[in-house]
Amino acid sequence: MKKATLILAALAFGLHFQVSAQQPDAVYRLLRHEWTLNADGTSDYRYRHEVQILRNRALTAYADKGETFVVYNPDIEEVTVNEVYTIQLDGSRVDMPQNAFIHQLPAECADCARFNHLRELTMVHTGMEIGCIVVVDYTVHRNYNLLYESIPLLKESPVERFEISVSAPIGMDVRRSLLGEEYLPSGVTKSDVMRDKVVMLNLPEAPREPNMPEYIVPVLRLFNGSPEYVPAIGEERFGDAEEAMGQVMLGSDKEKVVAARNFVIDNIHLNDIHPRHLGYTRSTAAEVWWSGCGTATDKAVLLSAILHNEGYESRVGGEMSDEVYVYVDTLEYRLDVRRKLPLELVGEARDEVIVRTVKEDVDARVDTLEGGFYRLSLPVPAVGLPSAKSLTTQRTTPLQTTACDVSTEMRYKLPTGLKLMGGERNDVLEYLGVGRVEVSLRQSGREVRVVRNIRIESGMISVADYERFHRLMSVWYSVGEVVLRGK
Repeated sequence: MKKATLILAALAFGLHFQVSAQQPDAVYRLLRHEWTLNADGTSDYRYRHEVQILRNRALTAYADKGETFVVYNPDIEEVTVNEVYTIQLDGSRVDMPQNAFIHQLPAECADCARFNHLRELTMVHTGMEIGCIVVVDYTVHRNYNLLYESIPLLKESPVERFEISVSAPIGMDVRRSLLGEEYLPSGVTKSDVMRDKVVMLNLPEAPREPNMPEYIVPVLRLFNGSPEYVPAIGEERFGDAEEAMGQVMLGSDKEKVVAARNFVIDNIHLNDIHPRHLGYTRSTAAEVWWSGCGTATDKAVLLSAILHNEGYESRVGGEMSDEVYVYVDTLEYRLDVRRKLPLELVGEARDEVIVRTVKEDVDARVDTLEGGFYRLSLPVPAVGLPSAKSLTTQRTTPLQTTACDVSTEMRYKLPTGLKLMGGERNDVLEYLGVGRVEVSLRQSGREVRVVRNIRIESGMISVADYERFHRLMSVWYSVGEVVLRGK
């Protein structure tokens, strides 16, 4: 793929949503990433940005404009600050004093002793004012030359000039891909070094809507050798978790697999450290289990080993080796170790509809209010749909959700002498091609019966269908609590 094609592809995918007419909080006049892979087995990464502050929110809402954070591992990485300064409105230059450079433990390492040796360089910028330009330029030297980077091509602020370049010895297999499609470098050769550079101009700011599909923000990936940088994880098993798994892995095979994933999410603390700071190495399942913490890759390794030990065929995969693929009834499913998403069927063009039927008797949670009134909480079942808080009234991008057909019936046993206020209800709403929802509520004696049924026909809701989807979800979440009165 030629450079021009790459640039057009990035712009086409970046501009298919509606761009806000509101003034941005900041604008990158220049954003530059440079990787140099050295023949001696080391590498250098140089970063530079020149960002202009346009509104006060750029300093208060994101914090990365008034400060710059660089995480590094002193054992394998060395940070050199080339220059950091602020250009004020009158053209004067304010250099950062030495006491504005702070080395500290990164927040993502605080709860795991195995990562307490990592450090974060914080640069607190000085001379800040609306309209100033902050210039940051630093280099990270690494004692390895593995490259596996994912660069989002849209930022939280517009970018006037975006440069990405890679230099490597001739013969080193450096590959690039955009939206999953590999393209060949079109760089220049000098002596024994190949240099490839991509320049993109006037990119808009990225949308900030929840539950967006990944393709909304195109990502340029750079890697040398195989993208599976984690050493092959064969049939590693982990038996120390057998007793715990025997308590949680219950039900069908799918339910057991999901229960194991949920246990790892809930009980192993996630240290969201990029694998580059660990030299693209991983911990063993035992190290992750007994330390109670790890990276997303570490958690995937542990989950895969647990599933192997329980008799399931599984492997670690994903763009950053932070997912687990497992076979259930001859079909392969993907498990996310960061979020409790439903099982995702691999290799199928269609959505797999999550089908679930729940019938349950529940002891009522009744809170006492003033004047002889009471409140009964009615939790909405978690079925992989967006939360009520994340559902904005309008969207400019598609919404990624879960195709499902779920029927639930919850029966709440009340204390004696309480009566439901507001009467019974039965709300039904259906939109062809989008879905159907039904919510009913009624009292019989001491029992309050709540039925919630929902069918969502696609895991991807278009902008055109979003208003109808939003109405369905409003009904789904409409009964979160009711008021009771003593008879």
